[in-house]
Amino acid sequence: METFKDWASLRFGQKVRAWFVVLLASCFFFYEFIQMNMFNSLSQNFEQTFSLTALQVGLISAFYFLSDSILLYPIGIILDRYSARKMIILGMILCILGTIMISLASNSWFLVLARFLAGSAAAFCLLSILRLATLWFPAEKMGQVSGIAITIGMLGGAVSQAPLTWLIGLVGWREALRDVAGLGIALLVLMILFVKDAPPTQSFSALALGGNKISLWQNFKILSRNASNWHAGFYIATMNLPIMLLAGLFGTQFLSQSYGFTYLQASTISMMIFIGTIVGSTATGILSDTLKRRRLPMLVFAILSLILFAFILFGPAQSYLVELILFFILGFLTAAQIIGYPVIQELNPRSLSGSALGLISVIIMGLPVILQPMTGYLMDWHSGGQTVYHLSDYRCGLSILIIGFIVSLINVFFLPESYGAKVDEIRPR
Repeated sequence: METFKDWASLRFGQKVRAWFVVLLASCFFFYEFIQMNMFNSLSQNFEQTFSLTALQVGLISAFYFLSDSILLYPIGIILDRYSARKMIILGMILCILGTIMISLASNSWFLVLARFLAGSAAAFCLLSILRLATLWFPAEKMGQVSGIAITIGMLGGAVSQAPLTWLIGLVGWREALRDVAGLGIALLVLMILFVKDAPPTQSFSALALGGNKISLWQNFKILSRNASNWHAGFYIATMNLPIMLLAGLFGTQFLSQSYGFTYLQASTISMMIFIGTIVGSTATGILSDTLKRRRLPMLVFAILSLILFAFILFGPAQSYLVELILFFILGFLTAAQIIGYPVIQELNPRSLSGSALGLISVIIMGLPVILQPMTGYLMDWHSGGQTVYHLSDYRCGLSILIIGFIVSLINVFFLPESYGAKVDEIRPR
């Protein structure tokens, strides 16, 4: 059963409503990305307020990814059975509560609990939005829709850097987080009022496409036996590493300690990864939809990302302006990761699309749980235990990204081409 009429036959008002619903739902991704990356702006305040070391702050931050990766697959299965709208609203409530809890924290264990709660909310995020999008848009539009949704999320990542740092300096970190919670409440009200599960001509119950007949174990067996899910998952995860390891963790330190940029300059350069991803997510989604090809842009952008980052890491020092441009281009190129999401949806039955996104999201969010501490360990090992790192130490640790881009290239070669069509619509060629 189709969940929508032919896109070309829809009235202008129906198309506008579809975009409005999905864009408003994508504000959940925007808000969640603030939570994911805000520790970069808050770490110094936490160290001073709670007498924490940098390692302890890092471990507290990691609880976000831990809870997220644990819950992603179950949430994906739930999305194949229940309302994506309700999941978005529940996720926003958990996220807001996590933010309020951090603003009220009196000890580090309170921070752990709040961070775990925010990570739990993240499990609802992109999966719910993409699931909702499949009920409002046809498959040939999903590359563009996914790109715009990710663009909105990356904007939240950018807001969590310099703007949040400025707000903390203006009103203090606790009041700044209360302001962030207030923003979340405003978005939540709008979502309750305007986000719907499906076009008004169809009820959500009519859109339950049979996935609820499959047991949890059967669901997992079907999805895990589809090798394309694993290849697409590792492609997205490895192309996402510049955000997880540079923009969200080591980028500012790398640039300031290795090349002598001020802390503000280094954080601004790191933020350019988010800006590049904002532009690149939409551009690569539209490019893929226009070409009706997924593998070709995924392959080309992975190769270019590998070459560019190798130059950034091992090439000569550049001026501030050049570094801004290089990090912007890196974010733009690695935004090709978003093409992997429609690939997952196209290479799985529609009734299992939420579960499939949940399974590969475990890879995407679980990989940083391993690689973030591994990067730090390699830096510590190479530095001989020194607390101030040199360029060679960062080159040793951040070489993980080089390996990651190589892994992304390998996985593209094993992906079949979906030609921008749903799995049950693909004809042999």
